[in-house]
Amino acid sequence: MKYLLCLFTLLIVNLVGAVNPIKEYVDDPVNSNFKYEEVRIKTPDGYALNTWILYAKEEKKLNRTLVLAYGDTGNMSYWLRQVIEVVNQGYHVVLFDYRGFGESDAFPLEEDQLYYDEFATDLQAVVAYTKNKFQTKIGVWALSTGTLAAVLAYDVEPYDYLIADGFMVSPKAIVAKLDGFLEKEIKLPEQARDYDKALTRLSIPVLFFAGDRDGLTTVHESNRVKPLNVKSQVVIFKGGHLQGFQAMTNTYHGQGYIEAINSFYDKTFEK
Repeated sequence: MKYLLCLFTLLIVNLVGAVNPIKEYVDDPVNSNFKYEEVRIKTPDGYALNTWILYAKEEKKLNRTLVLAYGDTGNMSYWLRQVIEVVNQGYHVVLFDYRGFGESDAFPLEEDQLYYDEFATDLQAVVAYTKNKFQTKIGVWALSTGTLAAVLAYDVEPYDYLIADGFMVSPKAIVAKLDGFLEKEIKLPEQARDYDKALTRLSIPVLFFAGDRDGLTTVHESNRVKPLNVKSQVVIFKGGHLQGFQAMTNTYHGQGYIEAINSFYDKTFEK
């Protein structure tokens, strides 16, 4: 069992070892059959973030809006296929690239850093824009290190609920785990020292997706944070880090995953 955990953790390192921005897009919403809009959102400190807004079709729309905050690798195009499945089930979804990623403004990034404080600033700007644009509940769909940005962003720009896939309870604990498998030191930004306090103020309902073979962001850790809101839920799937969408596929890609989001929303907000 311990050997298998190590193997899974080594696979995890390839996904979330440290910041790894990619400029080139591997997909584009023009290839979908959904209405979309490409906009540039300005951050409070003057950076322009490239953003795609995908709209649910009129006959399917649920008047629900999600902002996708991905992890530390690639760019927003890498998650477009999953987003399209969510949009096809009636959600509007806003994707954006952090500064230094994709076609957002350039920003110096070091690959031996887990994340940057500025990613939370970027998410704050996108959440504020989305709140002004849509008259719906606004949720953040955060993946891996994107959950760190989501916690810090909520402290400044509140939103209504969080979908947390691979939730990171502690940046320091993540670095300690990675240090056991990497031959280089992973650094944390200055604001990491305030993360624990920000986490205690995360009072909104959270839907946690946790893999039963995820050695980096464990089921136990999601269960530790769940009591911050009585409406929070933990969904456990068979798999490792960020494998829930694929693992919960049935009739269509990600069916069980999306149905879990629907059920969570209905129980949390619908009367």
